[in-house]
Amino acid sequence: MNFYHTIRNNNQYGYNCVGFVDDQTNGLINGQYLGKLSELTSILEANEIDDVVVALPGKSKEQTQKIIDQSERAAKRVRIIADCHQYCTPSVSMNVYGNVPLVNIRSCPLDDTGNQRIKRMLDICFSLFMFIVFGWLFLLIAAVIKLTSKGPVLFKQERWGLKNKKITCYKFRSMVVQTSEVDSNGQFLQATKNDSRVTPIGRFLRKTNLDELPQFINVLRGEMSFVGPRPHATPLHIESRETVEHYMLRQMVKPGITGWAQVNGCRGETRQNGQMKKRVDMDIWYIENYSFWLDCQIIFQTIMNMIKGDKNAY
Repeated sequence: MNFYHTIRNNNQYGYNCVGFVDDQTNGLINGQYLGKLSELTSILEANEIDDVVVALPGKSKEQTQKIIDQSERAAKRVRIIADCHQYCTPSVSMNVYGNVPLVNIRSCPLDDTGNQRIKRMLDICFSLFMFIVFGWLFLLIAAVIKLTSKGPVLFKQERWGLKNKKITCYKFRSMVVQTSEVDSNGQFLQATKNDSRVTPIGRFLRKTNLDELPQFINVLRGEMSFVGPRPHATPLHIESRETVEHYMLRQMVKPGITGWAQVNGCRGETRQNGQMKKRVDMDIWYIENYSFWLDCQIIFQTIMNMIKGDKNAY
């Protein structure tokens, strides 16, 4: 019935339901009941049918085989709705090993090694370009930070990357040196608007995303990509994986300096209900729709946001 309603409401799939064949009648099928399974051969001969779609539980093996035999003798294509369809997503795919089909309930273009190489090549080339052409900017920012506030130039933070492995993420320090990342209730202290911890130069760096430049070190080391889901600090990561549906699917790819969620306004605090979920949904969309040209679009949008400034960057 799920398949019937799907094709009835979506003409683009190109299906028109001729009718149902089953040993039990069903009042929900609007008079399209054609007969019992024992009558299948005569039903196929009496109607103009292209495809026979089998929607039986996996345990009905003998019955399914009989339907296949009768349908093929009548020169009809047979399609089988997998018994695991309730677990599938829009990005489902199937591989056949020998004669054994494996259904991937989620797949993404970056499963392909060719796409992985293209993405890695872009990461390496862009990172080297940044260090060679804008090396002076790295030195200038480092000098200004050192002269205007006490503490190290770089800020190092434990975050989580591909396959949920820990990485040390590098940023230009934009806040005063602090002792704790969590408050008295154990919640992660996210940066807020007009946050008193942010230094004057740090405010400019965060507004223009220049504080993220040292993460190209992570990119060259292969821990991050230029484009991907933003990695989160450990307290926020642990909190989100327990409270946000599908959050951990972000760990299927390398985290990024910028991402689809960020260029679409999903950055800054995530304290309000639904903010983190919206960000995660956009990250998953990116993972399932990755392409080289999508990465180029995100990079271009990121550069434009750096020029214009982002109201959620603080």
